[in-house]
Amino acid sequence: MILALDTSSALTSVAVVDSAGLVVIERTHEDARRHAEVIGPMLAEVIAAVPRGDVTAVACGVGPGPYTGLRVGIAAAIAVGAAWSIPVHGLCSLDALAAQALDERPGEPVDVGTDARRSEIYWASYSADGVRTDGPRVRPAVDVGPDVFRGMPSASWVGRRVRQLLGSGAVAPTEEIALDTHGEDTGATAAALAGAGLLLPRPLYLRRPDAIVPVGVVS
Repeated sequence: MILALDTSSALTSVAVVDSAGLVVIERTHEDARRHAEVIGPMLAEVIAAVPRGDVTAVACGVGPGPYTGLRVGIAAAIAVGAAWSIPVHGLCSLDALAAQALDERPGEPVDVGTDARRSEIYWASYSADGVRTDGPRVRPAVDVGPDVFRGMPSASWVGRRVRQLLGSGAVAPTEEIALDTHGEDTGATAAALAGAGLLLPRPLYLRRPDAIVPVGVVS
């Protein structure tokens, strides 16, 4: 079984997914400002419902997503993995959404977008067989076409996608992937993640935080 978490959007989602990709138990809570408050009780409820020894990996959505909420889910995944001595796999949250979209709309390409605030969206494009052909990027919402599949990331999708990747022999990288985090849609992040499946459990931000160190202050 895979314990799956995602906090890359306003939704906090925790689930356990079995080897067939079916959700054994799932809990979700939607509030962009309460990821840290709700993930602990949700985790406790979910992991109490399954035998601990049956969970062989943790999967977490690594974004792109807002800074604080994204770190909450990744930190929780790393903590569980360390406590249980099981591997922790990261997955681009847009890849997980694409897997769900293609389940619902098989045989046709799909664009995936999630709210990046500031009238922007995090966006990626996928072929009909699920290969990411562009992105992830952060773009003004008006620059993305009306065919974007709009939905909320769900941990069960993350778990299913990780199960598919693991079944195909994919392994997580052992080194950091250099990502463009400077807020410019230069394509550097898309190039770095080209062909990537499983990732290290590290946040994928795509842009700088709003809070910056004041000039003259040494960090």
